[in-house]
Amino acid sequence: MQGIGVDIIELDRLNLSHESFIHKVLTDKEFQVYSSLKSDQRKKEYLGGRFAAKEAYLKAKRKGLGEISFQQIEILNDDTGCPYLNDKQALISISHEKNYAIAFVIIK
Repeated sequence: MQGIGVDIIELDRLNLSHESFIHKVLTDKEFQVYSSLKSDQRKKEYLGGRFAAKEAYLKAKRKGLGEISFQQIEILNDDTGCPYLNDKQALISISHEKNYAIAFVIIK
């Protein structure tokens, strides 16, 4: 199955003190990276980018919320800093600009 998905999020909507939401969105490995980030802005970009990317992945897979848990979708970065999904058939791009994060996912 091939598919494409896109999602955008306004970073100001993210509340960094809402721990249960953060743990719902991020896997353990993603949370380790998130925790190492120094500024709140960088944390919002990372969390927002992962949230948008996971939503875009669900759209590309033609799945609704709840059909695939965010915990089943993991997005890490390779040695060059490029994000990749734990689905070998998926290509991903994440970008941040001021108050927004956007992600595109293509399923080959």
